[in-house]
Amino acid sequence: MFFLLIAALGSAALWWWVYRDRTDPPRFEAADFAGLSTQEAAQRIADATVAGGAPGVLIHVRTRDETVTVVAGISDRKSGAPMPKEAPLRIGSISKIYTAAAVHHLIDQGRFDLETRIADLLPRHLIEGVPNADRATVRQLLQHTSGIPNYYDVRSYFTRDWTQPISLQAMLPTVRRMKATHPPGERYAYSNTGYLYLGAVVEEASGQPLDEVLGEVIRTPLKLEATYYNRFDPADEAVYGYGTYLRPWKNTYAYWEHSGPDGGIAASAQEVAVFLEGLLGEEAALRHLGDRMTAELIERAPRRRQGLGIETIVTRSGEELYGHTGDVFGYQTIAHYYPERGAAVVAHVNCNCASLTSSLIGNLYRAVEATDGVFAP
Repeated sequence: MFFLLIAALGSAALWWWVYRDRTDPPRFEAADFAGLSTQEAAQRIADATVAGGAPGVLIHVRTRDETVTVVAGISDRKSGAPMPKEAPLRIGSISKIYTAAAVHHLIDQGRFDLETRIADLLPRHLIEGVPNADRATVRQLLQHTSGIPNYYDVRSYFTRDWTQPISLQAMLPTVRRMKATHPPGERYAYSNTGYLYLGAVVEEASGQPLDEVLGEVIRTPLKLEATYYNRFDPADEAVYGYGTYLRPWKNTYAYWEHSGPDGGIAASAQEVAVFLEGLLGEEAALRHLGDRMTAELIERAPRRRQGLGIETIVTRSGEELYGHTGDVFGYQTIAHYYPERGAAVVAHVNCNCASLTSSLIGNLYRAVEATDGVFAP
């Protein structure tokens, strides 16, 4: 028994050594940005994040008075190519805001309403056997209160072929073997599956592919030319990502996790910022949709609330911001809009490096709140 215990402890120690977090997340205070311009503050954060272990970093800031994009590090460990400034990025769950905009557009058209059950909108074969799908409403899917289980689980990380695109049909077998997280409407529980269903609702109610609806609702009115849906490789200037579950060194470019209504948008940082401003800015083209998303907010965690398709965060200084984060294998993205400042901040790292990304978020908050008015109106 003693030798078995020693062997187990040795295996655990080896596992920790191989898979431990080797990054060194930087931390700045607001005073560190005193006297710096937006460009200088953003570059300081980007450089420090790369020094802390990220392959590459991009930070884009769009305010009422200026637009700034800074990069640091590389987009490809093999070639050493620098991180590009305008390439389409795999933005993961930030895509949910785009899908939600399409949903609210159809609500405006009277195709359905927030209280409509998805079982009344979709074919029966998409509903049968999925916990809570027969009772869940559009509102509950938008706010992650449906109780429909998230299709991500430990088993899927190891058994799924991630080079294949994500779709509702492909995920149904996984979801059908899971249990509901709670009765519909009872509480918040994040569910990517819910947004797969919302994509199906958009297509069924409109009679069009989701990509066409996104074009009509978002790309055309905002004049977006570097925003794509369900395109594996929309541009020649590729950004390679690194890191999967238990394989932090893995090149994930061949994976197609960036697909489906819950995470299938690829867009330049500049156009993500334009989209957020178009939803939430004063007199914005899509402000009616942004107002719908932010009209009803529920508590999801301390200082965090969930709207009807968008998240809100209250900073320690009391300022509220809107947006989402995105995480697919090898890529993590932040997209936030500060209504009081009229500023959008988008940041991207090409690694699965949660500690660095958390550090990046915190440093951006502190830069925005710096006493000398960095990013200020």
